[in-house]
Amino acid sequence: MSVRVVLMLGLLLLLGACANTNPLQVTVSRCPAVAVVGDAGTLTRFRGEDRNVENVAFTASILNVKLDCVEGDDVRSQVSFEVGAQAGEAFSGGSVTLPYFVAVMKDNNQIVSKKIYDVTLNFGSDGHAVASQIVAQHIPTIDQARRYNYEVLLGFQLSVNEAVFNMER
Repeated sequence: MSVRVVLMLGLLLLLGACANTNPLQVTVSRCPAVAVVGDAGTLTRFRGEDRNVENVAFTASILNVKLDCVEGDDVRSQVSFEVGAQAGEAFSGGSVTLPYFVAVMKDNNQIVSKKIYDVTLNFGSDGHAVASQIVAQHIPTIDQARRYNYEVLLGFQLSVNEAVFNMER
C-alpha cells in the first residue's frame, strides 16, 4: 500500500469515529418555524401617485432572520432580524417609521396571535438605513408544542396599494 492510501484510510477512520450519530435518526423540534411572508417582506414607498423609478422614496426589506429557541417545560423563542432600506431618487432625507407584523400560526391555518410593531429607520448620508429587531414568543406548555405545529410569520403591514405593487412586480 502506498503512503497516500494509508493516509486516506486513516483520515476516513478518524472522520468516521467523530461522526457517531445515526444519519437516519429524526430529531423533532418543538420550536416554531420562522418565515417572512413572500409578498410582505419588501415595502416600496413612492412620492406621489406615479409608480415609476423617479418617484421611489425608498425600498425596505426584512433581512437576516434568525431563531433562538429553548425547549423545556415550555418553549421560549426569540426571533431576531434586521430591517434594511435604500433611499430612492424621490427620498427627502431623514428617518421613516414603518409598521411590521409578527403573526403566530398554529397548524398552518389558524392565527393564534398577530401584533403590529413599528421600526424607525434613520438614513445615513449614503442613503442606507438598518435597524435590528428582536421579538420574543412563548408556547406555555411543552404539551401544546407537541400537539400543534407553530410558525412565526414576519412581514410589513402593507396598504392595499403597497400589497398590489408587490404582487405585480
